[in-house]
Amino acid sequence: MPAPTALADPPPPRRAAPPLRVAAGRPRAFAFLDVFVSIEAAREPWAEIGKIAPASPYQGFEFARAWLETVGAARRVEPMIVVARDEAGKVSALLPLGAFSLGPLRLAAFLGGKDANFAMGLFRPGVAWPPEEIAALLAAAARVAAPRVDAFLFVNQPRDWQGAANPLAGAPGQPSPSFAYKSALPRDFAVWRDAHASKEAQKKLRKKVKRLEAMGPLAHRRAVDAADVERILCAFDAQRRARTRELGIADPYESAEAQAFLERLALNGLAEGAPRLELHALIVGDRIAATFGALSAGDRLSGLFISYDADPEIARSSPGELMVQAVVREAIARGLTTFDLGVGEARYKDDACETVEELFDNAVAVTALGRVAAFAFMAKQRAKRRIKRSPRLLALFARLRAAFG
Repeated sequence: MPAPTALADPPPPRRAAPPLRVAAGRPRAFAFLDVFVSIEAAREPWAEIGKIAPASPYQGFEFARAWLETVGAARRVEPMIVVARDEAGKVSALLPLGAFSLGPLRLAAFLGGKDANFAMGLFRPGVAWPPEEIAALLAAAARVAAPRVDAFLFVNQPRDWQGAANPLAGAPGQPSPSFAYKSALPRDFAVWRDAHASKEAQKKLRKKVKRLEAMGPLAHRRAVDAADVERILCAFDAQRRARTRELGIADPYESAEAQAFLERLALNGLAEGAPRLELHALIVGDRIAATFGALSAGDRLSGLFISYDADPEIARSSPGELMVQAVVREAIARGLTTFDLGVGEARYKDDACETVEELFDNAVAVTALGRVAAFAFMAKQRAKRRIKRSPRLLALFARLRAAFG
């Protein structure tokens, strides 16, 4: 993989740490809040709440920092880390947000953008967050931001995470355009396999395995060093580019910043055996037939991307499906209990995941201009959902996308 292009330093913070503190009336969930404009300055409270709050790996400090300093910096997203504290000063919630300008608007959203399958805050277990407290938290955060935030736009939020309710689900919202797909992992891979594939399907897969084995030794490998990272990301890059060209769609990881983001995540923690981004490869001989990238948090493994070699001799043996099965087999061996394939509809997700995970969007306006932006944003999300739920509209959209790019 080519060396990532050097990136400019993130824009300087609009306010220096320590952050401003604002009294929030008489809240039950928090006594005051801090708004950090430097992610490094927020490291300590993030570590405090991160140890106890139910959250996806996309809310991890290192994920957010890597994204902010690569993709986020290129998009001029500035940190806006909202930390709520109780009367004793303990962190009761942390919202990992980024602020950005869109024409005359100043907007805030969860960090990670489209690179994060799930967006949510970190909330201390046992603390009640009624809707009015959430509204008070966001209003106070918007008030001290400089420039002031007009609206908060939140997408792809789970209603609960691993059984813990998401406090933001109490605010007015609507279903996201697409939901996520997950699977409960038993202790035995054979049990999972039998639940997701008929005997006839398993027989076909065994034939596909033999077909690949005839081309060379077949193995599943997880990256353990920098050489593995470079090799797998190079294969992912080539396979992804070929696939997006074939479909006539935008390549989400085409930019140097996006590639630097993935490489940084994959190398972070690798020497200690716990990389932020796991890289998996299905190898046939000396050729990578498929790749898979995933992040873990607690007992859950979340898939970020998958790719496969489009060579007909490889593709006809369903290397992507075999890749997913290899990852699940290893996840079960590691004692993980949940596996997900992220957001978006696909047949392979239906095959591997028995549960659809409902997601929701909401927009919280703070100013008059923000109300216009929030209304337009929610209308756009409703239109996207309608298209995705209509085979006729989806087919039309696919034709237009292929024609115009």
